[in-house]
Amino acid sequence: MRRRAAEDTRLSPADAVRLLNDPAAHVRGTAMRNLRLPARVLAELLHDRDTACAAVTNPAIPVPVLHRILAAAAAAVAARR
Repeated sequence: MRRRAAEDTRLSPADAVRLLNDPAAHVRGTAMRNLRLPARVLAELLHDRDTACAAVTNPAIPVPVLHRILAAAAAAVAARR
């Protein structure tokens, strides 16, 4: 039931944030992809190694943030060559 709540795009931003602390990992992962997460919280999730992989799948990430993520990834790949 909590996972379905985390998927709901009508969820309040406060409730989306609250579900990030759910004891169930699948609920937390789903909440990280909720469009209603505040941008500030989403940015924090993107900067945390433990949550970045799930948070980067959130379609609400602003385009400039996606560009910075891609540029950083490209630089990391180029540095390895």
